[in-house]
Amino acid sequence: MKPSHLLLILIPFTTQAQPGDWLERLHNPCGFAPTDSIDLTNDGIPDLMVQGFSNGTDDVPSSSGSCTLHLTTLPGTTLLNALDPHQGYWLVKTCAPGERIAAMDTSIQDDLRIPRTKYADGSIQVAYWGYGGQTTLFAAMPGLTGQHFVFHTVSKDQQWHGSFSIEPPLRKDQITIHVGALVPADQSFLVR
Repeated sequence: MKPSHLLLILIPFTTQAQPGDWLERLHNPCGFAPTDSIDLTNDGIPDLMVQGFSNGTDDVPSSSGSCTLHLTTLPGTTLLNALDPHQGYWLVKTCAPGERIAAMDTSIQDDLRIPRTKYADGSIQVAYWGYGGQTTLFAAMPGLTGQHFVFHTVSKDQQWHGSFSIEPPLRKDQITIHVGALVPADQSFLVR
């Protein structure tokens, strides 16, 4: 029998540390500010949450990807949604200033009348940017300036609805909301 020989070749492996705190880049490659909340009715109970989402490569830490900043409803608050006539799914409705919003319909719904609008949980994309190989500059969503959104919430055991607009953010750690109308849900109002 022939003796077998094992040849072991060691190849040196070197890596270079990435700039910045490795652990921070691992958990927050987009540099999001801590999650924050917004109180639309000034009752001390948050209605919306500012939240960031990232989608990146599978390497650790992620070397490139995209980042989005959203306003998302919290329990007890909903946004007015409209039925997309082409696709059949619900989208957060954008309203124009001066548009009349009807009082909340509290009648019993039947299967013969399909509503074109309804209040539901929702999310509004506010800004986007990239990092690494997909680097894009921080940018507010196009058309955000002229958009108004309608919400429904409960405050102090009473139902309310109203409108708000979002000022296009200049930085990823600051979002400014302007509440235009806030009325009891059994009254109609004009978006402002």
